[in-house]
Amino acid sequence: MERARLMKNLRTSKYKQPKYFVQQNGKNWEVVEFPTNDIVSVYAKKIDAEMLSEQINKTKPFGDRTLPKFLKSYRLDIRE
Repeated sequence: MERARLMKNLRTSKYKQPKYFVQQNGKNWEVVEFPTNDIVSVYAKKIDAEMLSEQINKTKPFGDRTLPKFLKSYRLDIRE
């Protein structure tokens, strides 16, 4: 019985669902996915990054799953 209760709690855990937030990196603003800490997108303006994070948090395109790797930004900034 104890095991079944534990599995039910993990399935409905609030930490399982991805969250998206904005952080500043130098002059750019990044939208970051919480459970994986991957960068989803990079913007020059804070307002653009906040709009994307609010939109993804409001309507999660993949439900309880994180965004696929091909939709995330893996560009390196070599302008410095």
